[in-house]
Amino acid sequence: MRRNITTIIAAACASFAIALPARSHDHASGVVKQRMDMMEVMAKRTKAIRGRIEGKRDFSAIKADAEVIASHASHIVHLFPPGSTQLPTDATPAIWQNWADFERKAAALETESKKLVNAEPNNFDAIGAQLRAVSETCSACHEKYRTKSRTGDT
Repeated sequence: MRRNITTIIAAACASFAIALPARSHDHASGVVKQRMDMMEVMAKRTKAIRGRIEGKRDFSAIKADAEVIASHASHIVHLFPPGSTQLPTDATPAIWQNWADFERKAAALETESKKLVNAEPNNFDAIGAQLRAVSETCSACHEKYRTKSRTGDT
């Protein structure tokens, strides 16, 4: 019985955590909505790859997910035009104050995500290592240029 309650609580928390980022997009519009939606897609694809690696399953889908991440990574800079700070953006003004650094971080994500696309198929260690490199690149940018308002985000 206790295990069932724990499972129910865990499922409820997971549902809330998944819904929270989506609800923050409710009032977004224009380029802010585009970049929030794009970041959400990238996060979901990253999570899907992680699940496939952990489950040692569905290898063919890893490359397709990695290609989506790489494709989106190449558009990040364009989705942060000056003045795109309207709520509910998570972007901080530091992006535009440190534009060259932001561009370098975006370029690093593009490079690392392309390496993920080209990682050796069926080599979970190589794919996992490259996925960590992609995630670390994302985190480096988020630590510096995204508000800390949402829980459970990296």
